[in-house]
Amino acid sequence: MKQRTYSDIKPEKKFSIENVENGKCTVLFFDDIKEEQNMSNLENEDVSNKKVYSYDTYSLEIPYRENLAEVIENDLNNWLKSAKEKDYNETAAYIRKERDALLYATDKYIIDDYPISSEEKAKVLEYRQELRDLPEQEGFPYNVVWPTKDKKED
Repeated sequence: MKQRTYSDIKPEKKFSIENVENGKCTVLFFDDIKEEQNMSNLENEDVSNKKVYSYDTYSLEIPYRENLAEVIENDLNNWLKSAKEKDYNETAAYIRKERDALLYATDKYIIDDYPISSEEKAKVLEYRQELRDLPEQEGFPYNVVWPTKDKKED
């Protein structure tokens, strides 16, 4: 999954090839590299004289080949795009799975003969709609605001 990484070492390239083993490898891509101005929130470290960099990290597990670095460099934008799409799709699938579990946990409350007041049922229905609307949120799937209002669970 996409991670925001903080380091005092700036990546030399936009990617690195790691874990070469059994004909496979991990390619890490570094995007949106920035020098941070103030990292005073780091505990027990004097960072006033240190440069700190932040960047997004994406990864792809692929078959290894001798000229892989050259192949990636020659088409870096498409490789990065593939890594971002893979990450987006995996993260979105995870969020939907979590959302579906929350919907499943509230199924019993919307059965016609479940002993619940009409006001409580309306709250459950609203909560379920908010869950179904998660993919429509701006920033989905990386910045999701989960509904918490009157959550109904066991």
